[in-house]
Amino acid sequence: MKKLKILLVIADGLGDRKVEALGGQTPLQKANKANIDSLLRSSLVGLMDPIGPGVVPGSDTSHLAIFGLDPRKYYKGRGSFEALGAGATLNEGDVAFRGNFATVDNDLRVVDRRAGRKIEEADDLVKELNSKIDEVQGVKVRFYHGTEHRVSLVLSGDNLSDKVSDTDPHEIGKRVLHSEPLDGSLNSKRTAQIVNDLTKRMFEVLSKSKFNEKRESEGLPPANIILLRGASVHTELPKLKDYTQLSSAAVSATALIKGVCKSIGMEVITPPGATGGIDTDYIAKADAAANLLKDHDLVFLHIKATDAASHDGKALEKVKAIEMIDKAIGKVLDTFGSDIILLFTGDHSTPVELKEHSGDPVPVLLYAPVNIAPDSVNSFDEISVRKGSLKIVGLNIIDLLLNYSNRASKYGA
Repeated sequence: MKKLKILLVIADGLGDRKVEALGGQTPLQKANKANIDSLLRSSLVGLMDPIGPGVVPGSDTSHLAIFGLDPRKYYKGRGSFEALGAGATLNEGDVAFRGNFATVDNDLRVVDRRAGRKIEEADDLVKELNSKIDEVQGVKVRFYHGTEHRVSLVLSGDNLSDKVSDTDPHEIGKRVLHSEPLDGSLNSKRTAQIVNDLTKRMFEVLSKSKFNEKRESEGLPPANIILLRGASVHTELPKLKDYTQLSSAAVSATALIKGVCKSIGMEVITPPGATGGIDTDYIAKADAAANLLKDHDLVFLHIKATDAASHDGKALEKVKAIEMIDKAIGKVLDTFGSDIILLFTGDHSTPVELKEHSGDPVPVLLYAPVNIAPDSVNSFDEISVRKGSLKIVGLNIIDLLLNYSNRASKYGA
């Protein structure tokens, strides 16, 4: 039987609840999604709990599950994924942190946790840090710029630990925190000391930077500190090719997701115009996915815009994002037609009125052009798909893709 190509489309934070501003509809109900709804004639639909019923997933843990790796076993923290996505090369045992460029006063009291968010000088500031701080207490230090205000920090050396607390107070008006060991080990105490020493040195370098002088002269907040959080020790993960036999590639502009994909051995592409926000170029992403499908068994297309709109409480922006995702899916299907199967879902729900991730299940659609008995559902949304046959968790996704693409192996004799 012919083996079909696989397109996996994840709209970050797709799931939602009824929104008053949308007349009591969810964004999926409100959106014009003709391409997606047309797939229902040859699709199974239903609901997915990314981790488990009621569990509020992070984007990192949910994507691990969707790619077939149990996060309860393999998840070691977000920092290393962010660093990989920002371009770092990590070795086993390196400790990575996520961080924000931020603005603090002379008492290290936080004025702006994101230093205005869009920092045109971010690459230059990271280069300056790397040129002036290459080690602390004999430990190698490397900084990487992600997107906007986001930065990753990697520590490489002996006797390090990720069991240390954040320096990010997570609130404006509070002072930068001292990192503390989270257990009694000497490695944790040493790592916390390194982080605190490094924080002082970062402030010294960034406060004197000509790039921050330029920002202040233009009335912009200086990016004069990096607030650190989410330490994780890098551990090698199983590779998707080894446990599925699929050659794979990903299209994403989000550092965290790029890092997850790189960690399991996927080729990762960020096309021009892909931003990881609501202003992303959806068609450029669709074109990249279609091009990658020519040479790969599975292509993963990640869209962050739905989650970005949700976190900002922008219901209409989320509707527009879904409508653009619909066009992107249509663009790929125009190229491949009945030669691919497609699974469309979210990695978690981010209700617009909540502005945060929730433990609500996410609608899921599995399109297979041949040999499938479709569910009798006419609209792809949180309410309608409850009539469908799929009641799954994230860890089921890979097995479904392998089965309906005619690539599954028999379990047992």
